Amino acid sequence: MIGVVGLDHHLAPAAIRERVSFVGERLGPALEQLRSDPAFNEVVILSTCNRTEIYVSSADWPQACERIIHFLEVCYAQECAAARGNNAPPQSNVSLRPYLYRKQGPEAARHLFEVAAGLRSMVLGEPQVLGQVKEALQRATELQCVSEELPHLFNAAIKVGKRVRAETGITRVDSSVAAAAIARARAILGSLAERSALILGAGRTSQLCARLLRVAGIARLILANRTDTAATELAAEVGGETVPLDQLASVIPDVDLIISATAAPYIVLPAALVAQGIQDRQRPLLVLDLALPRDVDESVAHLPNVQLLDMDALGSDSTVLAVRETDLRAASRIVEQGVAEYVRWFQVRQVVPTIATLRRHVDQSEQAELARTLARLAHLSEEDQEKVREFGQRLVDKMFHQLVIRIKRIAQNDQTGMALELLSQLFEEPITQHEHRPAREMPQEAVRERT
Repeated sequence: MIGVVGLDHHLAPAAIRERVSFVGERLGPALEQLRSDPAFNEVVILSTCNRTEIYVSSADWPQACERIIHFLEVCYAQECAAARGNNAPPQSNVSLRPYLYRKQGPEAARHLFEVAAGLRSMVLGEPQVLGQVKEALQRATELQCVSEELPHLFNAAIKVGKRVRAETGITRVDSSVAAAAIARARAILGSLAERSALILGAGRTSQLCARLLRVAGIARLILANRTDTAATELAAEVGGETVPLDQLASVIPDVDLIISATAAPYIVLPAALVAQGIQDRQRPLLVLDLALPRDVDESVAHLPNVQLLDMDALGSDSTVLAVRETDLRAASRIVEQGVAEYVRWFQVRQVVPTIATLRRHVDQSEQAELARTLARLAHLSEEDQEKVREFGQRLVDKMFHQLVIRIKRIAQNDQTGMALELLSQLFEEPITQHEHRPAREMPQEAVRERT
């Protein structure tokens, strides 16, 4: 059974989300810790600026769900303690339950498909999330946290996400978080043609912001990043200039807009630094914090003539990025088709171990009957005996092949129970799914078909 526990911008504010964000160097240790928990067969963490979701495959979903919640609450308490000081004890009785959603089976699949399609993003249809879904699966694969179920689920989600973008008009509107941020900047500052901007970071969001600012006619574009190479390459592309992070105070007096979108796990823009940069300054400064965890000290919002907006504030504007109702309906149909395909795959997968068990039973019976028959035909030559063996094998294979086709067809029609009951009737004792080896221990062991 697959399931997901997560939180996003719909239920959890940025102050909560940033404490359980697993990006950069935090992702690997988190995956390894979850992988070591016997409650999970497979695990993938999808962590973006607006969501943290943990997908698992487990034989006991209620237990797995509780283990994920416990893991998230411990991480949250540890991050809160770290923010207060290294010697601060972890918070006790921390509960994230009001902010969490839990889904299993087809509902979990539907949720991931909608995420990949951009239907659950803060900015509807934004393109970055599909790449983040791919990266989440890739990282889990590299750390050997997945085997069969979750790769199939995530690849199906990627397929759905691509179809939605190719077959609907969702992406006709430039609907990335970066586009919403620049639109908000223009709404507050007016024309950007005579303005100067400072961008902190050189990742995907920063790159999009830089390109959009250049299109908007920004007069001066300054880039700062932890590594000079990335900032220099981006500056060359967009016609900007670079500044070391330790010299930000020297350029803040000259800019009208600061956009911060790094992946740093700590505050990049402290209030004291901004206060130093705006001394003796009267014109307003707009600061957009697009990072999670947040890059900008919350106290910056209290400085004179400074307006600070984070991802939550940006979300209130992103809803104006309208998508035609027909496109939304078309996207929903594609998602539902993806869910139906996933359910059919899952139903067939449930009966495959039983089919394999039946095949072993049939093969044993076949060999026993052949041995008895050939014992009575000892006068035949070895060549003729081999012909008898081949005849028996072909007969059994053809009959079993047709049986398997019909059983899988029943399972695909969402009648797994009927398929298992049918198989049980072929044995002297009923077969249950509990008799089968776990799927992750079965290396693509389907039915042996020699025809």
